[in-house]
Amino acid sequence: MKNSFATIPQVLNHNTNTIPNNIFLRFENEQYTYSDFNKEANKVANCLEKLGVKKGDHIALLLSNTPDFLFIWFGIAKLGAVMVPVNYHIKGESLQYIFSHSDSTLAIVESAYEKEAVAAAKAAPALKLLNLDDFKTSSAVESSERHGEPALNKDDPMSIIYTSGTTGPPKGVVLPHYSYINTAENFTGEMTDIKQDDILYTCLPLFHCNAQQLSVMGTMLSGAQLALSRLFSASNFWKEIHHHKATIFNYIGSILTVLYKQPISEYEKNNTVTKTFGGAAPKEIWADFEERFDLSIIEGFGLTETATVCLCNPPDDIRLGSIGKPLPNVEVKIFDDNDQEAAADTEGEIVVKELTPNTIFKEYYKMPDKTEEAMRGGWFHTGDRGTRDIEGYFYFKDRMKDCIRYRGENISSYEIERIVNKHPDIKESAAIGVPSELTEEDVKVVLVLQDNNSLSMEEFIKYCEERMAYYMVPRYVEIKDSLPKTATERVQKFELRKEGIENSWDRIKEGVKVNRT
Repeated sequence: MKNSFATIPQVLNHNTNTIPNNIFLRFENEQYTYSDFNKEANKVANCLEKLGVKKGDHIALLLSNTPDFLFIWFGIAKLGAVMVPVNYHIKGESLQYIFSHSDSTLAIVESAYEKEAVAAAKAAPALKLLNLDDFKTSSAVESSERHGEPALNKDDPMSIIYTSGTTGPPKGVVLPHYSYINTAENFTGEMTDIKQDDILYTCLPLFHCNAQQLSVMGTMLSGAQLALSRLFSASNFWKEIHHHKATIFNYIGSILTVLYKQPISEYEKNNTVTKTFGGAAPKEIWADFEERFDLSIIEGFGLTETATVCLCNPPDDIRLGSIGKPLPNVEVKIFDDNDQEAAADTEGEIVVKELTPNTIFKEYYKMPDKTEEAMRGGWFHTGDRGTRDIEGYFYFKDRMKDCIRYRGENISSYEIERIVNKHPDIKESAAIGVPSELTEEDVKVVLVLQDNNSLSMEEFIKYCEERMAYYMVPRYVEIKDSLPKTATERVQKFELRKEGIENSWDRIKEGVKVNRT
């Protein structure tokens, strides 16, 4: 199948014609063949068409991991419309911003998130909200056949995925159709050698490009089977693997740590997994994890802007601790502070150049200045620091930007500070990431209070919980008289990171729980 497809509908149409009765999707006790799946996507496309959706329209999705997400995504793709998948934990002003900035004309929303969506939609008068259950009722009676599709090209946008802005609002990453095809080709070929009899398991959220481009499109491109889970559960993980007989799954670093800390179970002893792919695998447990679960860890690196992955360890020559070598569609280098290539084993910024057109992001939606800044000199500047050894293997060191990484979520310190600074008792704040026992980071905020004011930590956490996604709510809080700053009044966050958590109030130790819905 290498390089034979340009768009997502082409892949689905091919599989529907060649392997219609092969199982594509497993979800709990449900199964859908490629033919079944295509019919459901056709019903969605026909229903959306009746609602006036046409090529180029933006459709926001506030949906969890169920088959409905996939039916709707592929229905959108068939129309040449653009999917705007929204993290369903986002609320308040952040959700308002995405609804408004994305120019979405329709949002399909699960009942659980409808209250937040209704409130946020007031900032986007042109946006029509549609309850998922109502949409399913309407689409169920539509024809399962399609007659004629709009012409689609490799460079037509498939999605706008919003990522955390470090010094401003979130940025909408525009990913073309062919980026999904290319990433899936790399994943199933160069990276993991997936065959038609493989079963790919994912518990990662479908609103992120990882699950979309690797798990879903990897399955689709290889004609394999996808086992979809609602969400990650450490206690049910190996039970679900056993139920679906999955052979590969994708991880983020914290997933491996959490699984490693679980007691040994009968399900894990007889697991069918042969390999797992992801990023930020802890070096300390890497070898032991492989031995305990009898599988291979394949480590890579990428961002939404690079269409999920740009570096990966060759499966036949994996270097523990390395994020791998460049994939065929990109060139990757380490740049110094003057945007010149650094020597081997010298730290600098990881930068990426597209060699094959339409395989990384097209732009930041409606942010030409941010696009130009990120793509200066024709290289995408990742904002991540690393090194390259003499053999061409890359190694991640740290983030150069003020972005906090919590269990697979990139959190904008700017977004946290913007909300926290509106608290009447707080004069200013700084949000930073501090090392977590589960790898990656936990959120810490350093607060300066208004003169003569005091602050209840429990009430402050409640304030945050009502206005933020659960993963943004600080674990650690420290109150200081002032923040360290430069002569130009920029907060020196590196100084705050050096101080650690020694003088911080710890929400977890104090038993203050945060609602994850």
